[in-house]
Amino acid sequence: MQYAEESHAKDLYRDLATRFASADSATNTVVEGAGVHWKCVVKRGDAACEICCFDTRRGTEYLTSFELKTESVACGRTESKSGTVDAVDDWLSGRDLAELYARFPFVDRRKRALESLRRELNRLTPELTNHAPGELIHGGSDFYKLAFEGEERSLQISFYGDDPWPNATFLWDGCQMFGFQADNDDRLADVAERWLCDGAMPSELRTEFPWLEISEVADYYERGNPFEGECVTSWLQIERFFQGFEFVEVPQILALIAEMRERGYDKHLRAGQSMASLIVSRSRRHGLREDQSSVAFFFSKGAMDVVYRGDEESKIKRSEIRLTPQVDTLLTRLMSKDVD
Repeated sequence: MQYAEESHAKDLYRDLATRFASADSATNTVVEGAGVHWKCVVKRGDAACEICCFDTRRGTEYLTSFELKTESVACGRTESKSGTVDAVDDWLSGRDLAELYARFPFVDRRKRALESLRRELNRLTPELTNHAPGELIHGGSDFYKLAFEGEERSLQISFYGDDPWPNATFLWDGCQMFGFQADNDDRLADVAERWLCDGAMPSELRTEFPWLEISEVADYYERGNPFEGECVTSWLQIERFFQGFEFVEVPQILALIAEMRERGYDKHLRAGQSMASLIVSRSRRHGLREDQSSVAFFFSKGAMDVVYRGDEESKIKRSEIRLTPQVDTLLTRLMSKDVD
């Protein structure tokens, strides 16, 4: 079976080979790949370009890495095949990055947009540099994040998918409090100044910026109970997760979750899931490590297996789906663990 990505890559290869047919014989062009992963690689001297080809709902997309001495210098994503070929030609011909930027807006588009935004925010809010200097962080390929990191609070700005504007996420001790699309520099600067420079509380921001959608966990942070807030929020999320399933045990699972919440476990244990299982822990952060204690609930055929992992492992086999005394004992043992 030939995937569309293979066709796109071979079509691009023909155009590249034609472009460089009369060039210095030192230019080497190849097409390679398998399945849905296909790319063209063009090299001349110390310069090279690797172009990955994708099949998207809009059509063909080309992701080009511009390399010098095997190091990636820039990256560009575009739907234009001719633009890609022209940019590759310029790079192999010795054009520098500034010339590439001037001719091809798609080269380092996101990186340049975030760098421009950093300059504008620092211009609009000079005090920002004293509280949270902005840093551009490369996440690989053409993915970048602009991070303003204070002592406890931070602001992270990045692009998602095909969105024309980046998303701004405001965090307190690494937990998201609120966010919005950064399509207005003045508005973003105003909120960033109040959050990072002035240390404004969520309740103040709700009054000053009524359009902000501030999470419920923010109120817990303001009251000095951040872990409790993250726990309660995680149980709300896990309820929504199981509500999206249609298997027969869902009503019983939701009843079990409600019963555990009535007993107050949602204020002291973080809830999460793996596949269709429920896992609770004392983890301070989302993402359970193997060395952390937990209680996992595995549901199947109208019953559940419960596994406690910690200083020692305990199991309850084929139990009815409800908060039995045995399950309560395991949760109480987990509650005795320190928040980790």
